[in-house]
Amino acid sequence: MKVIVAALDWGLGHATRCVPVIRALHDRGLEVVIAGNGDSLSWLRAEFPALGVLELPPYAVSYSRHGNLTLKMLRQIPRLRKVIRHEHAMLDQFVSQHGIELVISDNRYGCWSTRVPSVIITHQTTILLPPYMKWLNRTVAWYNQKMINHFTQCWIPDTPGAHSLAGKLGRFPAGAPAKFSYIGNLSRFTGHATAKPSSQSKYDLIVVLSGPEPQRSILEDIILAQLSKSSLRAYIVRGVRQPPKPLPPGIPGTDVMNTEELESLLSEAPCVLARSGYSTVMDLAKLGKKAIFIPTPGQTEQEYLARRLKLMKLAYSASQRQFNLKRAWRASKSYTGFNFMPDRFQMLDENISRLLDWMKNRSPKKPTR
Repeated sequence: MKVIVAALDWGLGHATRCVPVIRALHDRGLEVVIAGNGDSLSWLRAEFPALGVLELPPYAVSYSRHGNLTLKMLRQIPRLRKVIRHEHAMLDQFVSQHGIELVISDNRYGCWSTRVPSVIITHQTTILLPPYMKWLNRTVAWYNQKMINHFTQCWIPDTPGAHSLAGKLGRFPAGAPAKFSYIGNLSRFTGHATAKPSSQSKYDLIVVLSGPEPQRSILEDIILAQLSKSSLRAYIVRGVRQPPKPLPPGIPGTDVMNTEELESLLSEAPCVLARSGYSTVMDLAKLGKKAIFIPTPGQTEQEYLARRLKLMKLAYSASQRQFNLKRAWRASKSYTGFNFMPDRFQMLDENISRLLDWMKNRSPKKPTR
């Protein structure tokens, strides 16, 4: 069986959490084609060099340096709708020409087919808007549901109950049909790297930078300026293949790392400083790490996750504008980290098995939309 796995190109998070999905499909002997564009596709190709590739049109979302991110995103919707229609046409044609039997899409809303079962992976069944834009909540919820309804199934990378990481972001919509299911947390990491005791750690802090420009570079400048005045032993993963300038002397780091290298590095330090993107949160939960989160300014999802995890006493967080490394390091010691999170990664395998059994036993008619 041939399967397409498509990843959104907003940062690397959607690509990294496709890793366990691709591994699970490969372990079942399925032939996987990876689809996407830009850095996220390049990263997946480096992780899985033997797999086939479908290059899709870029979403090319622009982020503001200042001002309201949500409003800027809303202004880009007409252009994004054209991109989604284009990628849908490209994917449907590829499915027909190459005998694809299943499509799994991580947040690419055009990656569904009328010809074969299609699954969307998303932790945002609820889109959060700023308080002053709540009058748009119903419209945004309706449109999001409409886009999800193109797919045969919707998989939410979270667990229900007290150990939910996504909170209200990933709840089933009211009156949701059976197509919605939880698949547990997704992480590219195996959890096999042995964490070192703090007394034996080479570093105090690993800084993992990610996300779109210009905010990635703004945060890097803030962190580097404060590290240069700190006694903390830190290592920086910059998250870019071609950084605009070298790191200052005395601050070690690298541009990008593959999965195995990064997991090994994270075991070297008791704490990680990163954006509060959901894929990063799931990765750190898998490793049971302590964390300091700085949400991308104006990105309501990251701001919500940072607040939620702080209230749960799992991880300290602070805004980018007010971030103080010395204060954050001191405060982080009173948070538990993710060391008690249950490992629910078997839920993905269970959902894949149910889907493949359903495909095997279903009638040959096209899925109902």
